[in-house]
Amino acid sequence: MPEAQSPVITPRGMKIEPSAGAPFEAVRVSKTVLHTCRFAALATIDPVSGYPYTTVTNIAIEHDGTPFFFAARLTLHARNIEADNRISLTLAPFGKGDALTEPRLTLVGRAVLIQADEFETAKAAYLARYPKSKLYLSLPDTLLFRLQVEGVQINGGPARNASNITPVDLRTDLSGTDALMAGAADEIKRLNAIKGEATRLASLAGKKAGTWKITSIDPEGISLAASSDLARLWFADRVETLNQLAKALNQDSK
Repeated sequence: MPEAQSPVITPRGMKIEPSAGAPFEAVRVSKTVLHTCRFAALATIDPVSGYPYTTVTNIAIEHDGTPFFFAARLTLHARNIEADNRISLTLAPFGKGDALTEPRLTLVGRAVLIQADEFETAKAAYLARYPKSKLYLSLPDTLLFRLQVEGVQINGGPARNASNITPVDLRTDLSGTDALMAGAADEIKRLNAIKGEATRLASLAGKKAGTWKITSIDPEGISLAASSDLARLWFADRVETLNQLAKALNQDSK
């Protein structure tokens, strides 16, 4: 029988009484933080000193829920990843008041370089989320790394902690959605061309009116971006075809 692998996030070693904390939907909160945080603290390991080195970066999300980020090859964190690809990302709504009262999501795992055959697709997704990134994505030393998540910790705010979230909980199951995903890019263009549609969807997601654009569609929801904010509209039911998507959006309009 294979030996059990130690968790990448060591348990705190002390019992916490569940009734002492406020209940919350840990998986939904975690996914919402993942899809709507523009920035993350990226921690890498200095190869010489062994100390953690932290910087702040943008986060983009692949269709299956995998986070990825940009790094110029000459940066310290890119050098650190090349030496030891164990990293940690902490996502939080930076700039929205007291950070300790807001949900915070920590992801631990390994940074994996996105190869040439997937680079243009990832680059397009990154550009849709961060239009100004065209200023640096064209640099000759541009790298994109995805995080293979091995450990998750969500803190939902005061007295709201959950250590039983797993990497699988953050993933979006794409099985059976080939038709939806194949037509997603054209559908995004169509919906964005409808005056006020993206703003309507952002409003349904709890956001204020503004210049919104749909950036991605997957079986669980629609992601949108404005100049300084992100939104996620979750579907009530899983969507696997464009017809189901149309029905979901029509239901949301009622």
